[in-house]
Amino acid sequence: MNDRPVEQQEIASAFYAALGVDVSYFPAIWHTYKVGQLLMADLDRICRGLGLSMADVHLLGVVRIDADTPLRATDLAQTLHVSDAVLSTRIARLQNEGLIARAPSLDDRRAFTLTLELAGATALDAAIDAINQQATFLKRYRRLSEADRAHLARIMGELHNGLDRDFVSTARGDA
Repeated sequence: MNDRPVEQQEIASAFYAALGVDVSYFPAIWHTYKVGQLLMADLDRICRGLGLSMADVHLLGVVRIDADTPLRATDLAQTLHVSDAVLSTRIARLQNEGLIARAPSLDDRRAFTLTLELAGATALDAAIDAINQQATFLKRYRRLSEADRAHLARIMGELHNGLDRDFVSTARGDA
């Protein structure tokens, strides 16, 4: 098998087209899937160097951005695309590591508030800085023209918005 991603996709498309399969979407789905895999592997590698996962960084970022909003576990789990069980485990670990604090909401007994501890803010800032400095995706992305960056952001944004609306929350993964 050829090692070049575009050629791999072309070979797969030709194979399935010969079987009568509609392959018009193959390039988009194949490249999006593979770029997603490579991106997560790269980001997790960077975050692991700081004792975090990219999922931890995502949670810490949501907590920072929504600092004044009491969060119900179910809503936060949907925002992060994880199960309630995975969320509870992650929150407990980050709380034990002194990165976040959790308190019951004063307004809603089903909700709680999460706040970023100083150590959490420091860890989040370090992760964002490390991603900015080290992410292979960003090195490639920065080589694109401004127009290509704008097109990519628009297209991926449209796909993301549509998929987010269509995605059934109970089927979301635990990544």
